[in-house]
Amino acid sequence: MSLTSHLKDPVSPVRQFIYESAPDLALAGTRGAQGKAMATRFDFDKLTVLETQIPIPAEVTHSQRKSHAVAAGIALDYRIRMSLPRFEVAETAAWKGLERLRANPNTVHRGRHIARLLQDALNFAYLTLREKDPHPLSLARVSVPLAWCEAIYRAGPITALTNDLGRQIKRAKTAAELMMSIDDALIFDIAKMHKSLTPLLEEWNGAVSDGFDYTPNPTFPGALAIGGADADLAINDLLVDFKTREEITNPWLRDTLFQLLGYTLLDLDDSLGIRRVAILLPRQPYIAIWTLDDLLGRDADEALPKLREAFAGLLTTMLSSQLVEDETEDEETDVEPDRITT
Repeated sequence: MSLTSHLKDPVSPVRQFIYESAPDLALAGTRGAQGKAMATRFDFDKLTVLETQIPIPAEVTHSQRKSHAVAAGIALDYRIRMSLPRFEVAETAAWKGLERLRANPNTVHRGRHIARLLQDALNFAYLTLREKDPHPLSLARVSVPLAWCEAIYRAGPITALTNDLGRQIKRAKTAAELMMSIDDALIFDIAKMHKSLTPLLEEWNGAVSDGFDYTPNPTFPGALAIGGADADLAINDLLVDFKTREEITNPWLRDTLFQLLGYTLLDLDDSLGIRRVAILLPRQPYIAIWTLDDLLGRDADEALPKLREAFAGLLTTMLSSQLVEDETEDEETDVEPDRITT
């Protein structure tokens, strides 16, 4: 399981701990006067009325909307990181996804062909990024195969490629043909959302130039115990997640803030120094920022050490229990059946 999986499971002790750490947030947007009051306190009302200025393109059919939204969201994540310092293709989850496929290509039909084309596509992305002034649409285009490879890393080759995407890649004879097969609506959607963020990205680049800490795709010490967790970026004391959602609702805001709070608690040694969290909404476009003091309902500097210590204890117990279960299963597997003697 991942942090996301735990947060979706009502009986998960991880979810229960994170929700109990911010009881007022847990009420925000729920039914009744108290839920309404908490939604107002956390500014949910300001976000649910935001107008979507960059919707999913009209030419995307109803049956394609989900796959388009997923691909656009992951690709935009890469496109944003391309505009910030220290982006290296070989240090991404996309590269790990390609390595996962290359290590065992026979898990999918024509896996070697797919791996070769994706390798060439990522090489093309690398070369595009080294150009003096690459065209915005070229950068949007190369962000897409990065998104495809990340899907392989997250879901595995079978889940990620036994579908329309796998067929699209297999049909291409060369990487150039594959790159040109990317839907124009997807490329323009990514480019439009990125353009809307230009002032914010310039501000962040200026902050990094001034010496503020910047960590792309941060991971967290406690993530191992729950199957992994990584956010989009951290800059100074701000942890940011990008969400290309069109409809903003109270339950979704509450769940997303608990995801960010979960990341914060998993930073057990406070290496990122998170004291604020943000949801970046490129389709609106808008960035909403909350302090941890507000989300926790108390002073974060005082509360976080105790919360993280208790959370670490919970994670250690869970990890120990899982190790015992795994050892028991191994022992049962290793037991030889009784031999019949005559």
